[in-house]
Amino acid sequence: MKYLEKIEKRKSIREFMKREPESKMLEDISNYFQKQYKLVPEIETELVIRTGDVKNSLEGVAGYRGKCFMAPVYMIMLSEKKDYYLENAGYLAEDLCLYMTEIGLDHCWLTADDSEAVKKAAMIESDKEAVVVIACGFGKEEKEKKRLDILNPSNVLFKKRAGHIAPKIAQEEMVYQDKWGKKVDWDAYMIDPVLDQSLYAASLAPSFLNRQPYRYVLKGNTVILCVKEEEMTSDKDTKLDLGATMMNFDAVASEHDWVDWKMGAPAGIEDIGIPEEYKAAAYYEWN
Repeated sequence: MKYLEKIEKRKSIREFMKREPESKMLEDISNYFQKQYKLVPEIETELVIRTGDVKNSLEGVAGYRGKCFMAPVYMIMLSEKKDYYLENAGYLAEDLCLYMTEIGLDHCWLTADDSEAVKKAAMIESDKEAVVVIACGFGKEEKEKKRLDILNPSNVLFKKRAGHIAPKIAQEEMVYQDKWGKKVDWDAYMIDPVLDQSLYAASLAPSFLNRQPYRYVLKGNTVILCVKEEEMTSDKDTKLDLGATMMNFDAVASEHDWVDWKMGAPAGIEDIGIPEEYKAAAYYEWN
């Protein structure tokens, strides 16, 4: 299955059946993790898979407001604390979720702010930080329901959601050309179709509270990823979100032999007009 197919098929599940995946499926996930391409190759990471009663221990420790959704399996990613280790963890976690989508296993990212509490609940002894917790299993069928969309603390909207599809900022609203706010000419003769597909994939990445705190700017042969600091999103969740959107972009682009992300801001972007609340977090170049 092509990456774009997996990205479009990916869904976040919050209700799981009680039955556990077969041990072979969990073994395949563990093996896949060992072979994953990393955003920052020198950072050491581990994946711990827990089943059974650990879900009771994680309740109140991981998840949105402590709700861990009582899944049959939990995957805890551990990482060394080095520069960009959270972006790297988000990158790996998104790729892992896409692999689980491909093999038919449902999943949901859980907030895990207290590393030591997570490790204690999951009976993990490690000097590494617990950076990501993923609940997984076989999801229950979701009916149409209303979704809570938090625009800001005083502006809360309810939107109907069909199945698992959550509203997101469209690709056309997320990407600018040359200067901040300038819309892109998406005509096939004006933009590389591979770049078009990669940006579309990036726009479908998951983010905390579906906030999508990032924007892309196209300047020459450079794609610049900018991120906004928000009061409703922690620094950790923002960096994990960045890793996820970079993974989606990179996954589609790399199928056409493009190069890798570089962290930080490229030179010569002073004339782009990036607002004060945003900063250039990473960039990507192609030939």
